[in-house]
Amino acid sequence: MSARRRTLLACLAALLGLGGCAGASGLDVRYPEAAANRALLASVTSRRVEIQPVTDGRIEVSRIGVQVEKKKNKDVVTARPVTDVVHDALAVEVGKNGHAVVAERGDIVLAANVEDFWIDVVRSYSTTQYVGKVAIALIVLDGRTGDQLVSRRYVGIKRRQVDKASDDAAREVMDATPR
Repeated sequence: MSARRRTLLACLAALLGLGGCAGASGLDVRYPEAAANRALLASVTSRRVEIQPVTDGRIEVSRIGVQVEKKKNKDVVTARPVTDVVHDALAVEVGKNGHAVVAERGDIVLAANVEDFWIDVVRSYSTTQYVGKVAIALIVLDGRTGDQLVSRRYVGIKRRQVDKASDDAAREVMDATPR
């Protein structure tokens, strides 16, 4: 297997862990560096990685969910644009695995599109269930030629059940990868 192919596969394997990155209800959402794990991406020679601006292909870009409160719907939103949260998550994963994130002319270029970024909040008499889902389409390009090396879709789902509903529980569901 060529070094280029190994690098490409390593990038994809490491980024698969991006499962649930983001946030809810106007909260400051992030992808904590502690959530990133050194993975297969760390086993290849260090590369300069350019991350293009993340695009948002969701139908409803203004919200990430709806929460019913006293028979009224309340939009669940992030404090920062979802595209910024995903871009930062990619940068954390790349950096944590020993690669340098550069503004331009990377050996590898990552292009990401957010396809789904949603949280469902289901209340019952005694508990609240939070279910977060993130889907990202990732394209890896050769930084020299611009040729597409691979295209892959990543989906992450995280659930949490709590006794008392809270913004912290919602943020935790959308913040980081499942534990």
